[in-house]
Amino acid sequence: MEPIVHRLAEEFEGDVAVMRLKADTAATIPLQERYGGRGHPFFAVIDAEGQLTDRFFGPQTAETLRQAMQRVNP
Repeated sequence: MEPIVHRLAEEFEGDVAVMRLKADTAATIPLQERYGGRGHPFFAVIDAEGQLTDRFFGPQTAETLRQAMQRVNP
C-alpha cells in the first residue's frame, strides 16, 4: 500500500494533506478512536473542517483512494 499512498501524496501535493501514521504509536490512538480506525491498513479521508468523508479498511486500489480524495478537493 505504501507505493500507492506515496504516489497519491505526490499527485495531490499542495491540495490534500496525506499523513502516514503508525498504528502502534500511542500518539495515533486518539485519531484512530476519533475516526473509527480498526485494523491495518486504515485510511480516513477528512475534509478541511475535520469531518470524516470516507473511511477504508484493508488494502485499496489507487483509484478508490483517488476518488475519495477528489471528493474533498473538487
